[in-house]
Amino acid sequence: MISNLLRLFLLAIVLLCVSHIATQFPGIDTFNQQWIDAHTRHNGITGIINFIGVSVLLLSIGLPRQLVAFMGGYAFGVAQGLIYSTLAATVSCLVVMCIARYFAKPLIQRYFSGKMTKINRFLAQDAFIKSIFVRLLPVGNNLLTNLLVGVTNVKVMPFIAGSTIGYVPQMLIFAVMGKGLLINDSANLVISVVLLGLTSVLGGYILQKYRYQFSSKPNDPTEMNVKMGA
Repeated sequence: MISNLLRLFLLAIVLLCVSHIATQFPGIDTFNQQWIDAHTRHNGITGIINFIGVSVLLLSIGLPRQLVAFMGGYAFGVAQGLIYSTLAATVSCLVVMCIARYFAKPLIQRYFSGKMTKINRFLAQDAFIKSIFVRLLPVGNNLLTNLLVGVTNVKVMPFIAGSTIGYVPQMLIFAVMGKGLLINDSANLVISVVLLGLTSVLGGYILQKYRYQFSSKPNDPTEMNVKMGA
């Protein structure tokens, strides 16, 4: 009882801090070229911190990571944009997983028990490799995936490490797109579209290869524990 009250208190503090910080930052609909031009480009280390901090916050409430990579490429160029956007996505992944695991587990289990069981079954073995595959898929919701994995038995560090690597291909593609927009280079945009198509094909192949692991019935006691809220 005391533990639950402490968690609720800590969650309330976190939400208050986030809401205060959020008033200083752009919303999902205003995280655009104008904001980037005003707050990140040509602003040195302050611009980098602004970009990463805002990106972590917005990713944690549902902003697509591809958009962050696009803006990173526009603001800093391909290499730096890739690094900063991938770092932001990784930090956001860790933050969301921790919030889900320590504060929101009962709520998520109540509404997503079926999806949790499937993800737990899929990532029960070789979590590092399979998390790379998950991030390569052309479908899925980054925020929902982080929330669901956060309340399963999946170990945090292998999933985070695999996710970081799995983020890179798509983040690179969209960083190239962002850089192409900045310099008005149609060749960059064409290359990005071709690479996106290739990664989508690869993701589709991976999805077909492992589909049976999502559709099969659970036979591992740990999966039943997750479903029952253990």
